[in-house]
Amino acid sequence: MENGKKILNDFVKSKFADQNELKKALFQAGVAALDEGWTFMDATFQLGGKARDEGLSADDVEKILRNAFSEEKRRTEREAEQKAAAQAAQAAAQPAQAPQAQAAQAQPGMASGYAAMGPTVISPISATMMQQMIALGLDNQSLELLQNFKIDPEALSIPWPAPDWRKDFAKLLAATFKPDETVEFKISNTPSGSREIVSKIIAQDEALKKIMKQLDGPDGALLTINAVKGGADATDESWHYRYVVVDNPKMTLAKQLAYYKALNLPCAALVNTGANSVQAWIKIEAHDQEEYKERVDFLFQTLESQGFKVDDGNRNPNQMVRMPGVLRNGKQQYLIALEQGAKNFTEWREWAEYSLDGKPLVELASDSEEAPKKDVTIIENVLRAGEFFLFTAPPKSGKSLALMDMALSICHGEDWLGNTTNANDVLYINLELTKSVFLNRLFLLGEKRNLQPNTPKFGFLNLRGTALTPLEIAQLIAKRIQGAKKLENHDYKVVVIDPISAVLHNPKSSRLSGSPHQILMQMVDSIIALTGCAVVTSTNIGEYPYLESRADSVISLTPVEGSLNTYQIKGSFREFPKTLARECSWIYPRFIV
Repeated sequence: MENGKKILNDFVKSKFADQNELKKALFQAGVAALDEGWTFMDATFQLGGKARDEGLSADDVEKILRNAFSEEKRRTEREAEQKAAAQAAQAAAQPAQAPQAQAAQAQPGMASGYAAMGPTVISPISATMMQQMIALGLDNQSLELLQNFKIDPEALSIPWPAPDWRKDFAKLLAATFKPDETVEFKISNTPSGSREIVSKIIAQDEALKKIMKQLDGPDGALLTINAVKGGADATDESWHYRYVVVDNPKMTLAKQLAYYKALNLPCAALVNTGANSVQAWIKIEAHDQEEYKERVDFLFQTLESQGFKVDDGNRNPNQMVRMPGVLRNGKQQYLIALEQGAKNFTEWREWAEYSLDGKPLVELASDSEEAPKKDVTIIENVLRAGEFFLFTAPPKSGKSLALMDMALSICHGEDWLGNTTNANDVLYINLELTKSVFLNRLFLLGEKRNLQPNTPKFGFLNLRGTALTPLEIAQLIAKRIQGAKKLENHDYKVVVIDPISAVLHNPKSSRLSGSPHQILMQMVDSIIALTGCAVVTSTNIGEYPYLESRADSVISLTPVEGSLNTYQIKGSFREFPKTLARECSWIYPRFIV
């Protein structure tokens, strides 16, 4: 492909007499901008502005650039399909290999027949919406915010500047200040500014456009977030403590908007800075400096607790913010919206204290038009993701090997104890065995079952001898699962804890007060809540009756009298019908139905 920078430079410098030629050039420039690392908003301002100046409609510009920014995804998919087709043709042309040779070639990195899983996106999201999300620069954290607070992603589309955007300054002043209050504004990076009464600025009307053009520059223009002088009827200094500005230039524009929407912030105005930020004018409405400081502290602490860090410099009631209606290095500083979110600070604070306490909210059945899709099934008619499964059997009967056999079966989608499993990633928490013994058992089971033991879908975490409380273990497991999903492309759906009783056998756990049964159940619930995984473990029959009563699924093995190494399998399930009793035999190293 032609050099991206050259394509961009040629587009900006060229004149287009033909609309079709302009559309084609804009699409090519959009693809080049994506290759050069531009964001969608960079392209809409720089390339879109040029195209609109050349006579292309705003709708056509947006459609062409969105298609251009989706082109990279389609091109990658085509290349992957072509590569897969070439590999399939090559494989068909080669003579069949022995299973052992195929298994050897599958390593290192990925087992034969297992495709790398892409990043998980919160569902349900349509293909069209996904393209919009990519174009807007949203990530999983943004999508989770939107889903938790039921915000339509369409609401995050940043509108084009209005045809009379040069008058945005007057619109902002009319909506946020009293007519006889005084504001200060200046060109950025200049020592002093100008002060003027709001009503006089608004009265300029059409002449304001010429005035705003004089403020265009490489660094744009600024104004004070609060008035610098109150009106004639002011009885206190509330005019000086009315607003505070919030933004985070390290986030994409769409992600900032996602936070403003999801957190219901009492926004008086939203202003595009002409760079990589959207400044929100937050209503503080304090009567004096003390109340202003207290409210801003609460606002900033709440935002930070939700992952939105605001610069402490923004606390200043004299803070200069971006003034809409001017160009900043060729990009428009303009007004996006007025009045969004809670009506005032008091209303928002009540909402935040109720909604953002980190605990579940009341949900309405009317929010769901139809029954939601059930969680991923791990073992048919036995276990789904997000459930707790307990396997019980007599002491020293082979419970640990049975759990390892189950984990390996799930990784390969093979039957376990006569039950069909669906292939999923499994994380095995080893609290008892040395690494050497653990891996030798795993390879022995793989050999006996003719399954690849070193599949990348089987992960394990050695915690033998680690001094952690049950809650700390749950947090560590969640952290490792989240890290594996983000950095290693593993999406664990099952956590196996073996043995769960070992969690209590360390100095930290021994100092805990409360019933051991409840402590272990709290750990299980925490893992499920933090990861969404199914949790699987085993105990001796009758060892932890509280766990049995709380488990979603229980399979018990009881010895058959008069028969050596023969056991009866009984299953009881919260979400599935009970299974008929049947028998299995212990033939080292596994139970066989």
